[in-house]
Amino acid sequence: MPAPHIRFYSPQELETFADAFLMKFHRPFDSLPVEIDTIVEADLDIRILPFSCLEQRYGLHGYLALSLKKIYIEQYIMDEESFEKRYRFTVAEEVAHLLLHKDLFKDVETPQEYLNTFDKITESEHTRMDMDAKRLAEAVLMPAEIFRRECLRLITESKSRQVNTKPTLYSILANKFNVSEDAIGYRFWHLGLYNQISL
Repeated sequence: MPAPHIRFYSPQELETFADAFLMKFHRPFDSLPVEIDTIVEADLDIRILPFSCLEQRYGLHGYLALSLKKIYIEQYIMDEESFEKRYRFTVAEEVAHLLLHKDLFKDVETPQEYLNTFDKITESEHTRMDMDAKRLAEAVLMPAEIFRRECLRLITESKSRQVNTKPTLYSILANKFNVSEDAIGYRFWHLGLYNQISL
């Protein structure tokens, strides 16, 4: 059996992909946070289900069982409120795999089958594939236009008050977009906004 062809995407292609996805499913477009689990279950007709000990047994926070139209998420991430931001990003990342790598996952039902799909590709392909999925998940949860607008508004306010921008800004944005502060940092970097923050 020949190795599957893995398509890689430029940052601009991923941003365009995210914008199209949000225009189709996220209403109103500028509302926050993006309700990714509602989009998955109501619009994509994919169920999100808990899977106990998924991380312990398979090293996964979540996986896409495409042939069953399900996304399984580690149970503690799904159940504990303190993990809500990780839950949301994990769901978004699995949706990104659906959008970008559907053919690779079309027959997956079990976590082992999910892991086995990566045996068919090189380690560098796997790494790049995951990077693309994470970047698309980031773009879906933090739409570029809204993120830029909110950042620039908060940066301007902070500079006018002459306060240290980064800690406050990250915290405010993490709550507004309902993602981790690490995700906010990556989004800043990927959108070229990082140099505008006073550290």
